[in-house]
Amino acid sequence: MRSILTEFAYGNINPGEQSCAKDPELKEANVLVSRINEKLHERLNTEETELLEKLADAHIEVNSLTAIQSLLYGYKLGVIMTAEAFVTSRDLIT
Repeated sequence: MRSILTEFAYGNINPGEQSCAKDPELKEANVLVSRINEKLHERLNTEETELLEKLADAHIEVNSLTAIQSLLYGYKLGVIMTAEAFVTSRDLIT
């Protein structure tokens, strides 16, 4: 088995492509979004539907950028915490 860094370098691991199918709360939220979307499409005219789709695309873009920023922040925070643990570990061995 390759290291996690090697798998990441080869593109076999992509934090942005997580499967959330096992999360029942997320699944329920997606079902709700689909139902509301269908109801709105039934009631809106073509111009309003296009506007709604543009809004949805904008939300997807914002969510994607937010997820990336959260991943980077969390990773950096984890590295800092790990570094601190190494720097202060000699306090444990006295």
